[in-house]
Amino acid sequence: MKNLTKLSLFISIVLLSSCDFLNDALEEQENNIDIAAGLKEALRVGTDTATSKLAVVDGYLRDEAVKILLPDELEAQINALKAVEINVFGLGTIKGDQIYNTGVPFLGINSLAEKEEELIMGINRAAEEAAQEAGPIFFDAIRGITISDAENILYGSDTAATAYLVNNTYQSLFDTFEPKVNTAINSVTIGNRTVEELYGNFVSEYNNILSTSIPISFLETQTLGSISGINTINEADISAFATGRGLDGLFLKVQEEETNIRKNVNARVNEILQKVFGLLD
Repeated sequence: MKNLTKLSLFISIVLLSSCDFLNDALEEQENNIDIAAGLKEALRVGTDTATSKLAVVDGYLRDEAVKILLPDELEAQINALKAVEINVFGLGTIKGDQIYNTGVPFLGINSLAEKEEELIMGINRAAEEAAQEAGPIFFDAIRGITISDAENILYGSDTAATAYLVNNTYQSLFDTFEPKVNTAINSVTIGNRTVEELYGNFVSEYNNILSTSIPISFLETQTLGSISGINTINEADISAFATGRGLDGLFLKVQEEETNIRKNVNARVNEILQKVFGLLD
């Protein structure tokens, strides 16, 4: 009888301990679900705010943090051209920044500076146009991700949730967003020319400058490119470039909003944000 009593007591203790363990496990799982939901909501709110800021005229163009400039290779080539100095027979030394910024009519070279401004405006206008359709694309990505390490993300850096979104959805976001940007590249116009046309014309005129014959003596000429050691370039995929830079800008703004939600109680605009991010206070 005593053995039976001891066995019953042992079983009761095991059952109670198991119940406590199960309750703790369920509570921890519920907390993780709440945290994951809060992180997704923060990304949703951040994306909504980011797109509303960028999907307007001058949203990209007038914000130096996200303004899209020229493709890297073209930018590097222009800087190389601006840095050269060439001796032109009958004119003396001409600097590259003069060639680029004001042109040299004597040599048939027109300025590219204004055309660069038009092209940059066009690329940013296309990004602003495409950003109007970015919200649903981002929301689908946010709904689809599984936040597997919610606590570490919550208690991580001020932009940990955005970094998680980038790491887990960037390529799918790029693939979905790029057609929107491509449509904008081929429909947004600056001075009656699409961004695609502006870009093609700009690269062509830049290459023409490098192909310009420069008199280096009374009888001899060389191309500006051969004198300066600068090669002509091919057109890049301007749509892919603008998509990448456009997404970078959107993610930067989402990061800013995530940081704001983490640090500013008033930015926690609904119950789930208040509950989850209140754990940080």
